[in-house]
Amino acid sequence: MAHYSIYIPALSFLSVFAALSVCAAPKSAAKRPVAQPASAPVVWKLKYTEDFKGAKLNGKLWTRIDRGESDWNRNMSLRDDLVEVKDGQLHAYGVKNTDAASDSRSVLTGGVMTKGRFAVKYGKIEVRCRLEGQKGAWPAIWMMPENPDGPWPRCGEIDIIERLNFDPFVYHTVHSAWTAINKPDPPSAGKGTIKGKDWNVYGIEWTPEKIVWTVNGRKTHSYAKVGDDPERYPWTSPFYLMIDMQLGGSWVGSVDESTLPVAMHVDWVKFYSGARAGKTITEFVRP
Repeated sequence: MAHYSIYIPALSFLSVFAALSVCAAPKSAAKRPVAQPASAPVVWKLKYTEDFKGAKLNGKLWTRIDRGESDWNRNMSLRDDLVEVKDGQLHAYGVKNTDAASDSRSVLTGGVMTKGRFAVKYGKIEVRCRLEGQKGAWPAIWMMPENPDGPWPRCGEIDIIERLNFDPFVYHTVHSAWTAINKPDPPSAGKGTIKGKDWNVYGIEWTPEKIVWTVNGRKTHSYAKVGDDPERYPWTSPFYLMIDMQLGGSWVGSVDESTLPVAMHVDWVKFYSGARAGKTITEFVRP
C-alpha cells in the first residue's frame, strides 16, 4: 500500500526519494546477491483466533484507526457507526457524510488495528473477508512495524491485500527503502484473483527468508530476502495488523458518493506460530 504509518507524517514520493540514502548499484559493480535458502521447512500451528464474538470490539486486541494526512487515511473517522461487531463478524464501512457540521469530510471511513495491543514477528496470518466493490473503494489488510526503525518506507510495510473499485483481483505488496527505487528487483508487488462478491481467505506466511501471500490457500505472490542488506529486507521486527475500509485517493480515484455505503466484512482472523526443526521462529508481542 503506497501510504504511510499512522504516526509517520505524509511524504511526497519526491521527498521520499530525496531522503533515501539507498541507491541501486550499477550492474557491473558487484556480484549480485542470491536469495537466502531456508534450512528446513516451517511447520505452522494455530495459536490465536479472533472470531468477533460478542457485541463490541475486543479492546484487548483492537483499537480504532484515526484520521491522518496521508492519502489512505484522510477520510478515517472514530465515529461509532463506522465499525461494527455483529453476528460474529467485524464490519468496517465507508459512508457519505450527512453531518457536515461535526465533520467537514464528504465521505467517512472506519478501520481497526492491533497497534499497542498485539504484534507478530515471523508468523502466518489469515483473514476471512468479503469485500464489497464500489467506485472509489479501497479496502485493505496490511501491517506496519510496532516500533519502526526509521521513517517510511525504510521501516518496512507488508500489504496483505488491497482491492480497488470492482477489481476481480487483489494486490499484494511490500514497501521498503529498496523497493521504493528497485520495485522489480525482485518484484515487490503481485496479484491474486478473487471472486469479488464472495468470501475469500487472505494470508501471508512470513519467515526470516521470505514472505509468501496466499488467497484461499493458494500461493499468489512471494518476496524473498536477497543478500544481507537490511534495507532490502526490513521485515525483521514485530508488526501490527490493520483492517480498514478506505475511500478515494490518488491510486483508486474518485468516489461515487451516490452508491455509498460500502463495507468490508471480516469473519475471522487467525494467527499461527511457526517452527523449524523443532525451534519456534515466531514471536508474539502483547504489551
